[in-house]
Amino acid sequence: MKESEVIHAFFKGQIPPDDDCHFILPNQLVTTDSLVEGTHFLHDWSSPAQLAEKLIEVNVSDIAASGGLPEICFLNLGLSNLSKKDEWVNDFSNAFRKKLKTHKMKLVGGDTFFSKTTHLTLTVIGTCKSHWTRSGGINGDYLYLTGHIGDSELGLQCLKNQTKGKEFQRAIKKHLTPRSRSRLVESLHKFQIHACMDLTDGLIQDSQRLAFASGGELEIDMTSLPISKIAFQQLGWDGVLGSGEELELIFLSNSILPKEIDRVKITKIGSFTKSYIKRKESSLVRFLNGNQIYHPKKIGYSHF
Repeated sequence: MKESEVIHAFFKGQIPPDDDCHFILPNQLVTTDSLVEGTHFLHDWSSPAQLAEKLIEVNVSDIAASGGLPEICFLNLGLSNLSKKDEWVNDFSNAFRKKLKTHKMKLVGGDTFFSKTTHLTLTVIGTCKSHWTRSGGINGDYLYLTGHIGDSELGLQCLKNQTKGKEFQRAIKKHLTPRSRSRLVESLHKFQIHACMDLTDGLIQDSQRLAFASGGELEIDMTSLPISKIAFQQLGWDGVLGSGEELELIFLSNSILPKEIDRVKITKIGSFTKSYIKRKESSLVRFLNGNQIYHPKKIGYSHF
């Protein structure tokens, strides 16, 4: 079964939620995410400290994409013969505690168990001043992107191919220890953010999800996309557009935002048009390269 089919199996007769966070009145957000050996990482690539940081950041990114900040968390550890060793656990826990302090978050519980491969799951509860969803897009909104894209996929390919070199270190670091845009949340609340999500499966798939949830169509100007030169040289358009685990934010707003907030680049990359004709996600986004429509041959990472 495809990922979407698995999810729908648990929501028979219901519409599955669009957002990664569940909102609980009046101001609480709840999210959960996992890192699994063989699916999301290999021990040969990722140190215990890097995994601890990434586990926290991917969850905090979901909270940030819903307009909130994290407060408490629950940690589930499925430890293998390798990861249950004293050195691994100590390195992981030290980095985990340090990262919690960075986000002013508290660990309040969880579970531990033995597993043939390492399974790491974090559940985070946060709060928000106002709740952003993927479904609030308004006709005429601009599509914005924080930071830049492409490096995470380049880093993954470097790890797979054992490519070394100083010029690839930034990309490898981006893949192994991505950073959420949590520190932008407070500043972004000063603007009219109508819909928002984070980039975890790449711009191709995630822009489709944003357009579908908001009931409209997106037009993305490829020439405006912030992409590092080396990422484009190594990956081409499909690789850059499909780069997952970037943890950048894409959001819809009718405000004119500055080109930089808190030293993070903010780029207007497209526009949103409301539509009342239901269509498949794959038909809701147009990528324009100059005057030509670009049709990606690959969509990026798939969980199944």
